[in-house]
Amino acid sequence: MSYPFPTQIYFIMRNQLFIFIVVSLFAGSAYAQTGPATRITQRDSLEILNDLIQLLDSSGKPGSYVFVNIGIGNRLFSTRNNAFTAGQSNTTKVLFSPSAAYFNKSGLSLTAGVSLLTQASRLRVTQYSLSPSYDLTGNKNFAFGVSYTHYFVKDKSSAFSSPIQNDFYTSFTYKKPWLRPGIGAGYATGEFKELKFKDTVVAGVNRHFYDSVTYKVKALSIMVAAGHQFFWFGILQNNDGLAFTPTIMANAGSARTAISHKTNAATLFNFLNKRGRIPKLQRNKFEMQSVGLNLDLDYTIGGLTFQPQLYTDYYLQNTEASSRVTTLFTINIGYTF
Repeated sequence: MSYPFPTQIYFIMRNQLFIFIVVSLFAGSAYAQTGPATRITQRDSLEILNDLIQLLDSSGKPGSYVFVNIGIGNRLFSTRNNAFTAGQSNTTKVLFSPSAAYFNKSGLSLTAGVSLLTQASRLRVTQYSLSPSYDLTGNKNFAFGVSYTHYFVKDKSSAFSSPIQNDFYTSFTYKKPWLRPGIGAGYATGEFKELKFKDTVVAGVNRHFYDSVTYKVKALSIMVAAGHQFFWFGILQNNDGLAFTPTIMANAGSARTAISHKTNAATLFNFLNKRGRIPKLQRNKFEMQSVGLNLDLDYTIGGLTFQPQLYTDYYLQNTEASSRVTTLFTINIGYTF
């Protein structure tokens, strides 16, 4: 959910790393937003869906079930944690995220998903994900969850692939007050790449230059949140229910990125490297990064679930004024077996 969690590193480093080589060989780059964001529930709408299913169940006890879902939205990266997703620039790109999950009544679950993006009038796979997790079930006072998600990225140099491949997350919520307080923590590691080319004339000879950069990211995020769940039942039929959950949150984090190069512009690279002009390590101290508002609506009738979600994040650190606010939306349609 870098953050500056990884997304901050992702966008800053993609534009800064080449600053001196770009001056000499390439054209300048523009900055994107470098903000973090996250919501307190690691599984996004699925946590609210679990509450709704239990309330609709006449026994009132947790049960085992399979959940299949298709998500449609402008979140280019994680389908689970907004921590680094909201750092992306506002985009008109639409991502399709089908997934399937098995939830055991013990609290253990396993979710598999795929991300599809429309390119050249075709749906193309950008990454796969697999996530085992555990959530405390049947407790009326506390909610607790822990998960690990691995992203199988097809192209680590793609702007539409996650810069994070390993995402650990845990959260705790106290349910008793009307306004539920919670805290979450995430630790993520990953690798992404950037490849730039430049054709130019040197001493009357056409030369083709390239620079391949690998970024290895480690990031920590902490977030606090407060929200309330509103429930309504029997809206259209006896077996339906509606849940609306507004949540406000504050996000903090730190990140460390190691940078390595492979280039055929060795003379220029060595010249700049000896003078300390090529950064090899980027550190972002732990600090407050952003505040956010998440609006989650869940309607369930029988086994069918409709879940629109809107997240707005305001970045607190220095950045372009036009990039301080990021708005993300997702519409999930799922079925429970």
